[in-house]
Amino acid sequence: MAPGVTHTIIRDPRGPYVIHVVSARLEKRSTLDVELSNDRLQGFETTSSMSRRRRAIVAINGDYARESGRPVMAFAEDGRLIQTPLAWGRNFSVDRAETNAYIGHPHIDAWLTDPSTGASYDIASVNQGAPAYGEIAAYTQESAGLEKRPNYSCSARLFQTAAPRANYSRYGVEADQYVEQSTCRRRSLAPNGGAIISTPWGGPVSDEVGGFATGDHAVMGWSLGWRGVMDSIGGNPTLVERGRISVQQENDPFFIRHPRTGVGSTPDGRVLMVTVDGRQPGYSVGMTPRQFASLFLSLGADYALNLDGGGSTTMTIRGRIVNRPSDGHQRPVSSALLLLPGNDPGEAPPSAQPSPTPSPLVTPTLPPTAPDSVWQSIVTDPASTGGLASSMLDRGIQLPRSLEKAALRFRRN
Repeated sequence: MAPGVTHTIIRDPRGPYVIHVVSARLEKRSTLDVELSNDRLQGFETTSSMSRRRRAIVAINGDYARESGRPVMAFAEDGRLIQTPLAWGRNFSVDRAETNAYIGHPHIDAWLTDPSTGASYDIASVNQGAPAYGEIAAYTQESAGLEKRPNYSCSARLFQTAAPRANYSRYGVEADQYVEQSTCRRRSLAPNGGAIISTPWGGPVSDEVGGFATGDHAVMGWSLGWRGVMDSIGGNPTLVERGRISVQQENDPFFIRHPRTGVGSTPDGRVLMVTVDGRQPGYSVGMTPRQFASLFLSLGADYALNLDGGGSTTMTIRGRIVNRPSDGHQRPVSSALLLLPGNDPGEAPPSAQPSPTPSPLVTPTLPPTAPDSVWQSIVTDPASTGGLASSMLDRGIQLPRSLEKAALRFRRN
């Protein structure tokens, strides 16, 4: 399909299984990227729509979804950390040079540096609720209309002025920021096309956050614990680690045969994007997670990660669906993993110095919350968010309230 990129269809009558495998060599002229539905942390969008919008060679569905349509795990795109995770999970990431892929539990670190003083401050969360006393939280334009920023806070609005660069000492990336406004007041600032950092009024860092002046220079950075990572998408569970199957066979519904989507990496520098159709007797019945892990081993993977599955499982090539989704049609999802031709245009430097005039908020192309029928199909699917959350609850894993509600709703249905 492109230099170093192949698409293979495997039809195995022993299942029966119908498997789609895309193998991409990282050193060739194609680029792995990630995409949010609607370019926002709310609403749902089909994989083929995201693929066509980005003119991708290949796309597969990505992370599990919450009721609002946002992913569950950490999400980063083009050198920007857009979301810290809701729950303990795993991520697939690639570095800027497209020479290394990482799969595992990320160790998230985010920071704000004031070059005028040399002081550095930890950012506790990104688009993930209000900061506690003494903490700094960040909010980006992707959370517009979804995240409620704290009142009675000190805030600063920042605009990125340069492409992200490596911070080797912290295994991360960072970018220069222009301070457009800062204030301490009852109502927090809105991103208005930039990013907001916010901390409770009167806390130990409120003077620093509220003390920035218009035109000041700041630096924001982040790390997942893997050197040079620019893009990252979440999933669960890990299927293969160090060339061995790492997922166990359990008795709950998530672990029986279902359609599956996954991503893997090989020691010789390939990334594998894989779907297995399921719930279609006589055509393809799907796989258990351990069977899916065995498939990745047979394809040469030494690491592999399970992504959202069930009715969400979709692969597109140049915008056209090539597998058979089990719902009989394509299900809108939270995010996608893409393979783009050539370089990623999103990683280019900003074209101009941002204007001090706030830009208008961009309205998502879908409503702030998805139609209930979309969420109903996701929360009741044993291989999607509902089934995963229920499985985690069964194993005694403490869940955030929203995932616990998804698990309980799955069980009621």
